[in-house]
Amino acid sequence: MAGLSPSATGGGPGVMPGPSRGGLAALITLGTAGVCTFLAMPVIAAALANSLGYTQRQVGLFSTVQLISLSIGCVISVFLPRGRIRRHGLAALAVMLCSDCASILVGAGSWGWFLFFRALGGCAGGIAVSQATGGMALTANSERSFGLFLALQTLVSILCVYALPPLVAHFGFGGSYAVLLALDGMAGLLVATALRDDGAAMEIDLNRGGNDAVAWLRCSGLLVSILCFFVGVGALWTYLALLGQGRGLGPDQVATAITVSKLVAFAASFLPGLLRIRIGRMVPILAMLGLLCAAVQLFAHGTGLAPFVAAAGLFSFGWYVLYPFQLSALAEADRDGRPMLASAALTGIGLGLGPAIAMAVSSVGTSGIFVTATLSFIASALAAMLALVPMRLPSQRLAGDAS
Repeated sequence: MAGLSPSATGGGPGVMPGPSRGGLAALITLGTAGVCTFLAMPVIAAALANSLGYTQRQVGLFSTVQLISLSIGCVISVFLPRGRIRRHGLAALAVMLCSDCASILVGAGSWGWFLFFRALGGCAGGIAVSQATGGMALTANSERSFGLFLALQTLVSILCVYALPPLVAHFGFGGSYAVLLALDGMAGLLVATALRDDGAAMEIDLNRGGNDAVAWLRCSGLLVSILCFFVGVGALWTYLALLGQGRGLGPDQVATAITVSKLVAFAASFLPGLLRIRIGRMVPILAMLGLLCAAVQLFAHGTGLAPFVAAAGLFSFGWYVLYPFQLSALAEADRDGRPMLASAALTGIGLGLGPAIAMAVSSVGTSGIFVTATLSFIASALAAMLALVPMRLPSQRLAGDAS
């Protein structure tokens, strides 16, 4: 991969030097293309309901299938040969393009075939985002890299909110995939021109000896924290537009609230790279999860446009500050490489389980959404706290006492 040589920074193997902006841009765009269906989920869900007449439960099933398949792709990525991000990325993008086109063609005619092509595209997207995340974890400032990753996602999400509804109104359901197709093409161009496969640079530093028992425990706790966090995110994000409509807000007001929240998220995504130097990781992780719980309560009890906008802003701020800290904490703990690749799988699993659990908890109304999100964020905080508490193996304690 371009820019992964350690010589420019004096770091160990697998560290991307700062000047390699083309390689980092390709990784960020590849990962964003992989999750673009999720970013456009509220608009696509509305198009399924309004243009094709699908029910709320069908929309929930679409979300679950799409995001669970994303996780399957991430799991597949764990077993792929390392150091071939360019090759894997281009193959995944080709499958995503074909799946999106097929989804447009069969969307109104066959629900089963539509879900099949969405699952196929989801698997390819999982491979894309997992490979990109693994590459970004090896950069010199992983918080900054992950923050930029979320910043691009924010811009794409805003573009979807504004560009897709007019395209759907003019072209029908097929317009809901226009931005996704364009982003896939852009990612393919960047990956083809700015990345090269370099297995030696992508290999984990063997001198670090892999993960010991403490490292595996830390990685496990952080993976559980990421999973629980995205269960809560999935429960809220999938039904965000429907929550606004349930409070009497029109489509334009909901779009305004989502846009404001994404502008907040865009600014927030630049903070993790600055905050870690001063306050570490545990404090911001726990603080942001507390903020997310407060946002859920505001969604549940607020009425009118202003509380909805404030809740959406708090939600996005907490989300986009928290996730880079979770990933960078995992990147620091992980010396094996597989937990980092698996993190993207748990992201997709959480996003898919969130709406399914919310609907199972409450078949009528929206209370299940708020219960699922709150409990998930609390569980995420507990898992992160346990993972980040200093710990040593018994043999390490004995050695320390003897010295």
